[in-house]
Amino acid sequence: MPSIRPHEATRVLIVDDDPQVRSVLSDVFQLTGYIPRVAENGREGLERFKVERFPLVLTDIKMPIMDGIEFFANVRALDSDTAVIILTGVGEMKTAIETLKAGASDFIMKPVNLDELVIAAERALERRRLILENRDYQRHLERRVEESTRQLSQAFQELQETYRTTLEALGSALDTRDIETQAHSHRVWGYAVLLTRDLGIKGQELTNIEHGVLLHDIGKIGIPDRILLKPGPLTEEEWREMKRHPEIGRRLLSRIKFLEGAIPTVYHHHERYDGSGYPVGLKGEEIPLGARIFSVVDAFDAMTFDRPYSKAIPLDSAFTEIKRCIGTHFDPKVAEAFLGLPPNLLEEIRTKNPD
Repeated sequence: MPSIRPHEATRVLIVDDDPQVRSVLSDVFQLTGYIPRVAENGREGLERFKVERFPLVLTDIKMPIMDGIEFFANVRALDSDTAVIILTGVGEMKTAIETLKAGASDFIMKPVNLDELVIAAERALERRRLILENRDYQRHLERRVEESTRQLSQAFQELQETYRTTLEALGSALDTRDIETQAHSHRVWGYAVLLTRDLGIKGQELTNIEHGVLLHDIGKIGIPDRILLKPGPLTEEEWREMKRHPEIGRRLLSRIKFLEGAIPTVYHHHERYDGSGYPVGLKGEEIPLGARIFSVVDAFDAMTFDRPYSKAIPLDSAFTEIKRCIGTHFDPKVAEAFLGLPPNLLEEIRTKNPD
C-alpha cells in the first residue's frame, strides 16, 4: 500500500454515515501517515471543517441531515483550495461527474479499492500543493514586479530631476556668458511652465517645451564673443552671424537623444506669428507651439527686467504691449492665455533669486 513520509503527515477529514466505512478508511489513512478525523454526516463534517480547515476531504454522497453534495458546496465556499474526493455508488455517477466540474479533485467508486483511494488522495494533494505554490509564486512575482516598477519609477524621476537641474545649470551658464541677460533663461522657463500648464499641456510635450525654453539660446555657444558681447549695434554681417544661433542650437541638440524634443522650440524661438521672423519665416500655427509660447514669455521678460540698454517697465505696460502685438509677433490664443495668468505669480517668478 502507498505511504507518505512521516514529515509529510497531512490531516484528512472522512465524512460517511456508515461507521464501518469510517473506521476502515480512518485506519488506512493513519497507517499511510495521515492524521484522520471523521464525521457521520455533512453537517458534522462542516462544523469540523470550519474549525480545522482540512487540506484533504473524503465524502460520501448519500448521507442524512446534510448530503455530500451540499457539504461539498459549503467546503468549496469556505476554502476553494481544499482537495475533495467524492465516494460514489454506481447510480450516482452523473452526480459525481458534476462535482468534478464544480471543482472536486476526484471520485472513487464503491466498493472502494483502498490502494486506489490512497493514490487518488496523494494525487489530489500534489495537485493542491502545485496550485498553492504557483499562486504563491505569482504573488511573489507580482510583489517583485511592483517593487521593481516602484524602484524604476523612482530612478526615472530622479533621472528626470537630474536632467532638469543640469539643464537649468546649463541655461544659467549661457546667461552668464551674456551679462545683459543674466538669469533670463530661468525666468522665461518659469513663465513658460506656468503658461504651458494653463494651456492644458502635459506629459512629454510639456517636458519638451520646458527643455526648449531653458536651452533656447544654447546656439550662442557658437557665436564669437566679439559679436555676442559687442556693446554697440551690430553690423549687417555681424547680425547675419548672430542669427545663426538657432541653427547651431538645432545641430547641438540633434546629437543628444533625450533633448530631441526641445529642438522645435530652440530652432524656431525667433519666428513671429506674421511670418517676419527667422530662421525660416514660419507663419501662424506653422510655428511649433513651444516657440509661440517662448515668444510671449521672452518679450515679457525683456520688458519687465532691467537691461543695460533699457529699463524695466511696469507689468501693466508690458501687458498692453503684448496686446498690441497680438497677431503680428504673438499667437492670439497663447498671448490671451498669458494675459490671463495671475500677475502675482508672474511677479514672484520675476523677482525670485534663481540660486
